[in-house]
Amino acid sequence: MTAAFEWILSPAGRITCAASALTVAGLLIFMSVLQWRMNRRHAAYRLLIVALLLAPASWIEPAGAARDAVSAGAGLLSFILVNFAVLALYVTLRRGDKWMLAALTVLASGAAAAQFGLDAGWFSGGGQAPDAAGEAGVFRPVDLIFLVISGLMPAYILPRIGQKAKVAAAQAFYFLGRLIAIAETGSGSALPAWIPAAGLLLMTFYYHLLFFILFRRTLERMQSVYISSIKDGLTGLYNRRHFLKKTNRYAGLGLPVSILFCDIDNFKKLNDTQGHHAADEALKKVAAILSEEVSGVGTAGRFGGEELVASIARPGADPAAIAETIRQRVERETTVTVSVGVCPAGADLSVEDAMRRADEAMYISKTTGKNKVTVHRPSAAAAGQKQ
Repeated sequence: MTAAFEWILSPAGRITCAASALTVAGLLIFMSVLQWRMNRRHAAYRLLIVALLLAPASWIEPAGAARDAVSAGAGLLSFILVNFAVLALYVTLRRGDKWMLAALTVLASGAAAAQFGLDAGWFSGGGQAPDAAGEAGVFRPVDLIFLVISGLMPAYILPRIGQKAKVAAAQAFYFLGRLIAIAETGSGSALPAWIPAAGLLLMTFYYHLLFFILFRRTLERMQSVYISSIKDGLTGLYNRRHFLKKTNRYAGLGLPVSILFCDIDNFKKLNDTQGHHAADEALKKVAAILSEEVSGVGTAGRFGGEELVASIARPGADPAAIAETIRQRVERETTVTVSVGVCPAGADLSVEDAMRRADEAMYISKTTGKNKVTVHRPSAAAAGQKQ
């Protein structure tokens, strides 16, 4: 184990860790640029790009006042920007967030400048620059500000985002890695070999974890965009285009496809007398019943307005019986009723023709008393036979 720690601290080990972190940082920048180009107004990716461009400056080995201040200051600024970038991936940054980001940026920059002044001897009476490796004290201005910000970030960021465990772990990795670097700067080579080695590994793991956080959030956003493109936002049912696509897929597989066309009775009156909220709630309840009843035997969609549709594609299923169950449940469990038209499966019917005939059957239900199921019969469609 000691040999492994010694290798990590060797030039080859340090280069390996740095190359690993740099590769992941490059991938993060590449992903962020791509996402920013697709969504130019998203602040998260701009913040992340800047943070990652600052990161290499924080890897500079301290050797003199300027390099030490630049390294510590760049690392602190990068840490701040990364945290706010993660926050912006989940919520729109409010005015207070922007003021907080600006204040922390100024604070970190001021701490780095003060650190440079201390290391350069600007504040020493004799004008003699102290040794940057420790005479200015272990907890220098930039280190003190880092400790304050490290304690603030989890409380400010975590309650408002997803992936809390991963983000908290990333914050912890960076905090511990930076704390080890601070201790190493103050004590020189007095620390056991495993402590500096652990610091290098923690900082490497930090960048890898950032990559997984961004990658998962990107997948979540892509999935959300895809779902919103195929589903109705109010009811959660498929929209008309995707419903027809899915139903045509059933037909293409040779399945017997039947169509149910539902229309909520007196919906306009409900909307006018009780308001949009009551109408929307009724629509969502009917949609939930429709979805439950066709689950496993077909699919459901919102055709438009208060019109809901379903396709039944399981051999042996009775579409008229399913439609009647839906009608009864809506009457019993909600404040509205539905008129339903059914077009049974037919080898000579396209999905579009079946939809049109189910719509005609639903219209018959509407005009002959409402709250009923009508099955389309080619020989007696106008009669609106009920099953």
